[in-house]
Amino acid sequence: MRSEQIYPDVRTFESIVTGTKEEQGYWVRLEQSYFHPESGGQPADRGTLNGVSVLDVQLQEGDVWHLLDSPLLENEVQGEVDDVIRTDHAAQHTAQHVISAILQDEFQIKTVSFRTGTEESTLDLDLGDWDETLQSRLEERLRTVIQANLLITATEYTEEEALQLPLRKTPQVTGKIRVVQIGELDYSACGGTHLASTSELELILFTGLEKVRGNIRLAYVAKDRAFRLLTTERRVLTETARAVSAKKNQVHLVVEDLKQEQVRLNRQIGQAEDLHVKTVLKQLLATDEPVLTVRHDQEDVRFSEKLLKALAETGRTGFVWNENAKKLFMCSAGSIHLGKFAKTHLKQFNGRGGGSENNAQAVFQTYEEAQAYAEALKEELHT
Repeated sequence: MRSEQIYPDVRTFESIVTGTKEEQGYWVRLEQSYFHPESGGQPADRGTLNGVSVLDVQLQEGDVWHLLDSPLLENEVQGEVDDVIRTDHAAQHTAQHVISAILQDEFQIKTVSFRTGTEESTLDLDLGDWDETLQSRLEERLRTVIQANLLITATEYTEEEALQLPLRKTPQVTGKIRVVQIGELDYSACGGTHLASTSELELILFTGLEKVRGNIRLAYVAKDRAFRLLTTERRVLTETARAVSAKKNQVHLVVEDLKQEQVRLNRQIGQAEDLHVKTVLKQLLATDEPVLTVRHDQEDVRFSEKLLKALAETGRTGFVWNENAKKLFMCSAGSIHLGKFAKTHLKQFNGRGGGSENNAQAVFQTYEEAQAYAEALKEELHT
């Protein structure tokens, strides 16, 4: 086993540099290191060597290499492993062991893969569907395991000895095998970092669920991450309840009412826009201009789109500029292919967009550029 596996509590140590290399950064190898390298879905430790930040730690051909923020000036180093990050990674990893063990033993659900993220960790499960009943049962079982204060140990065995244990999966390595044991709940061949007991997990919260390549991906947070999440969500809930003048346990009802009200108001706004489009369209069609041009400085882009659509349905040629979106909407009676013209000329006016023969739209940086493009298009329409 490596030093950080034999002495998981070591946070400061002394060593000497035995190798350096430059590969997309400055890397050093030490005679002895207590930094845990990235492996098995668990991120690498962070910390410092002589005050220089350790940005990454990788295991290559049995050697632990440290990526530094800048080159070391000395051969002798004082190493310091970031305890907060180490403990956090250990907590998320330990939670994975516990969750996977319960799911496999009590629900016959196998874990396909595991990853510790910067915000939350995920488990990919060999399962097609997930339901609230299963989650409730899992959460209740997790509380029992945390309260049981199961001892967590890591022991190195020969391959023959390891295979005599009730391992969760067949080891992928040969020779000496490190086995992490969580009471009688779990025996797993694992090289990662872990807490000393299940009680140190304190709390596990599930934060998300999605289907990925036919499997269920379950997101969670443990220990300090879980308490930070609870604190944040409680503050948000309190502020929301205050904003909508409701009790915390009734916020979801108020939100549902607001959503229904928004649907009703949007419907009314849409009806009012339709009436306004008819009024504006009637005014435009009363003119003899060959190209009907409209500029919208304050209107929502949806209104501009509706007006252009109504213009197109009359068979007239028209341009509608929307200042908020910096977008020019165009329709024509078919004397010129708007999409082809856009493909050929938009770039010289700093525009981008495209369209079909009778309808097109383009985004410009300024109204002046859009106006210049429109004039060029008008000239082409008249020839």
